[in-house]
Amino acid sequence: MPSLHKVLIGLMTLVLPASLAAQKLTAGTWTGTISPPDQAALDASFVVRMAGDTTKLTLMAGGMELEASDVKVESTRLLFSWAPGDATVKCTLLLRDDKSYSGDCTDDKGEKGTIVMRPPKP
Repeated sequence: MPSLHKVLIGLMTLVLPASLAAQKLTAGTWTGTISPPDQAALDASFVVRMAGDTTKLTLMAGGMELEASDVKVESTRLLFSWAPGDATVKCTLLLRDDKSYSGDCTDDKGEKGTIVMRPPKP
């Protein structure tokens, strides 16, 4: 009879790759909106690309193009920061059933905006 240790290792080799695969964003140009605090939504594009195992994200809206930092893709959340002007904005977007992400972004002053990201069309 196999030891518990060997059974657990076997299960981890089956489960771990599936959980890692769920933690990747589709590379390409996502579309959506960025809604700054107390302002109307701006049409936006989000360019997602991979550099090895690192996810890179560029936000483009209102004539601005900014690189996100600290991008972290989790199974149900996308976390990142960006710096429009002097402020630092931290975003937590939740994965939706349609594979889009949406959620709140909060700046240094505690003001809150929202972002919606829809994946590239296949």
